[in-house]
Amino acid sequence: MNQVKHIFIVIGLLFCINQTKAQTTPMFDKNDSISNILLPNVFTPNFDSINDVFKPILDEIVEMDFSIFNRYGNLVFETTRVNGFWDGRTTSGEPCKDGVYFCVLNATGIDGKKYKEKTFVQIFTNGFYNK
Repeated sequence: MNQVKHIFIVIGLLFCINQTKAQTTPMFDKNDSISNILLPNVFTPNFDSINDVFKPILDEIVEMDFSIFNRYGNLVFETTRVNGFWDGRTTSGEPCKDGVYFCVLNATGIDGKKYKEKTFVQIFTNGFYNK
């Protein structure tokens, strides 16, 4: 039986959560890879239980290491847990200020594919983002 090939076409993904418009950066492989990554670029860590954490959306990823840096290049968060997430606090537990942070993600898919992704993530602690 012929294998069915999957073609992923990502035009854009829009989250509308509590007046927050968050877009994801597609990291889909265009070949037959079964592992994929999506990275949100906005979150609102204001502890209202809506969009409070920055978490990569992973499909068939077995290893992950992601780090968050502030605009000065200082490390504010890192994890190696596949289900890890950033709650908008520094490694010392202090809340980060509103602004743009830089995310570096290294991962390995179940199929052995290696990923190295870099993106910006923006924090809005007041709970909404108006473009």
